[in-house]
Amino acid sequence: MANILDYLDWRGDLTLSERAFNEVDNLILAEICYLDFSGFVPAGFQTQQVTLLDAASAYFAAHPETNMGVLVPDQIPVLVEHAAKTARFSDVRLLGYVNRIDEETQTQFSALTMLLPDGSAYVAFRGTDDTIVGWKEDFNMAFTPEIPAQKYAAEYLRQVSGALPFRPLLVGGHSKGGNLAVYAAVFCGEDVQKRILAVYNNDGPGFQEKILQTEGYRRIKPRIKTILSQNAMVGTLLWNDCDYTVVKSTAALLGAHDGFTWETTPTSFVRCENLSPSARAFDRAMEEVLVGMSMAERQ
Repeated sequence: MANILDYLDWRGDLTLSERAFNEVDNLILAEICYLDFSGFVPAGFQTQQVTLLDAASAYFAAHPETNMGVLVPDQIPVLVEHAAKTARFSDVRLLGYVNRIDEETQTQFSALTMLLPDGSAYVAFRGTDDTIVGWKEDFNMAFTPEIPAQKYAAEYLRQVSGALPFRPLLVGGHSKGGNLAVYAAVFCGEDVQKRILAVYNNDGPGFQEKILQTEGYRRIKPRIKTILSQNAMVGTLLWNDCDYTVVKSTAALLGAHDGFTWETTPTSFVRCENLSPSARAFDRAMEEVLVGMSMAERQ
C-alpha cells in the first residue's frame, strides 16, 4: 500500500510549477514541521531564509541519528531527508521558525513558513509532540475556550501576513496542528482571511461549540479542507461542522491518525465513502459524554 514516501518517489521529479500543489503535498509539509529546526531555519520573516535542502543537510549533519520519541512517527526524518532531495521540494524556502515549550502555562507551540515557487506561502503548525506539556494542552481543549497555542497561532499568522504582504496563503497542520491552522484562520482578522486560499486540517480535533458560531468561522468555513482517516479517533473529537474528506488508512483505531498510514495515489489520497463503524461509534460516544458534562466536570 502506497503512502507519502511512495508519493515522493512518484512525483519527486516534478516541480510544483510543473504539477500544481495538492492535498498530498499539504500533508508532507505539515509532517516536515514536526522536525526541530531550531538553529537551522531563521526565526525572522524579513531577508533571512533557507532552502529545505540546505536546512535538512545542516540538520542531519548535526544529528545523524534522530529519535522522534514514542508518539511521533519515526519516518519523519526519513521524509524530510527524502523530500529535500527532490526537485519538487528541495528549493522550497523556509523561514519564521518558532518552537515554544512552557510548562507553567502548559503550552507547546511550533510553526514554520514555507515559500512555494508559485508565489504562495504554506504556514505549517506542528501537531502534538512527545512532551507531557503538549499532551496536557491537548486535554485542556475539552474545557478551555482558548489554549495558549491557539492564541499564538493566530498571532503567528498575522505576523506572516504582515511580513509577506503579496503572497497568497495556505495554512495547514496535522493533528493539533490542523486545529491550530483552523483557529488561526478564524481569528487572524478579515483582511488576512481574504488572502487565504485554503486551510488544511489533517485529522485535527474540533472546537468548543461557540467558536463555530463566530463571524470569522463563517467567513473562512468554505475554504477549510478537513481530511479524516477512515478510522479517525482524533479528528472527530469535540465539534466541527465542516464538510470533510475521508481517506483510507492501513492502520486501525488510533494508529490511523498517523499520516504515514494514509494511502496515496500519484495525485491524491485514496478516498473512502465514510468513516468506519468504529470511528462513528467513538464519535457518538464522545459527543454524548461531553454534551452531558459541565466545563468543570470535563476538567
